[in-house]
Amino acid sequence: MDLKGEVAEELKCKMAEFPEVDWLDLERKMIESKLFELQLSRSADMRRILAEAISSKSKMSEKEADKFALELGRKIKKGRFNELKKAGLV
Repeated sequence: MDLKGEVAEELKCKMAEFPEVDWLDLERKMIESKLFELQLSRSADMRRILAEAISSKSKMSEKEADKFALELGRKIKKGRFNELKKAGLV
């Protein structure tokens, strides 16, 4: 038995109950958010640039700013999810 196929069919049925939701757009936005988070966590350059921008405007150390940058990525992802939820897309 193909469990993935069953899950996909179950989701399709549930999604069909809400035709007003642009599921492809929602999927794209969720993927973009996850990609940003993954890129930020993998890319020392992205973290460094963000950390430098943050630390140049505050009294944070670069290590604190780096930690903040990763948390910011997670919050951006969560914030986007909450925006989609408020808009009734999730």
